[in-house]
Amino acid sequence: MLKKALRLGRADLAKIFRSKTRSFRGKIVSVKVFRNGKFINRFAFIVSGPKNRGAALRNLARRRMAEAAKSFLKTIPAGRDVVFFIKLSERKSPSFTEIREDIKYVLAQNIF
Repeated sequence: MLKKALRLGRADLAKIFRSKTRSFRGKIVSVKVFRNGKFINRFAFIVSGPKNRGAALRNLARRRMAEAAKSFLKTIPAGRDVVFFIKLSERKSPSFTEIREDIKYVLAQNIF
């Protein structure tokens, strides 16, 4: 998981959801980007889907997204809040390589 200074809190997420932000969608992962006016990037990872999937599956998907996003931290310009979304539709989490490739695709869509 990312350091606490690099994560968004609930109040920050609420501010992002109320504002108009740019969003992009891949096959698996969607992303919203918001300028935060600070010199660091902060991230959030949200997993949605039916409630009967279980916490272990949601946490696995969240950990995989966080680990995949770590490899692209240097490519994101400073001063952004980035929220990654994934919707689980099956009883298994997408593989790490699938998530990593989709995050790479979404970040390459000129979101900055």
